[in-house]
Amino acid sequence: FVTAFMQKECFEIYALVPGLLREEVHVQSDPAGRLVITGDPDQPDNPWGITAFKKVINLPLRIDPHQTSAVVTLHGQLFVRAPFGHPDM
Repeated sequence: FVTAFMQKECFEIYALVPGLLREEVHVQSDPAGRLVITGDPDQPDNPWGITAFKKVINLPLRIDPHQTSAVVTLHGQLFVRAPFGHPDM
């Protein structure tokens, strides 16, 4: 489950990543507005049935990848904040 909202100065992206630790979730961004969220459990044979995944999100505007931040909560929620990019990026 992934959802994105456009705010005044950034995009806010929310995703559910239950059963994964913070270090098992990775977010990559590029100036063209593409986010790649991947999850890779350290234990592939985990009792919860969590498998590796990759989700690509194409945002409608350019973003600043150097200012993009991501937080994973203890409850398996991912929050990404991607500020809008400048036209010269």
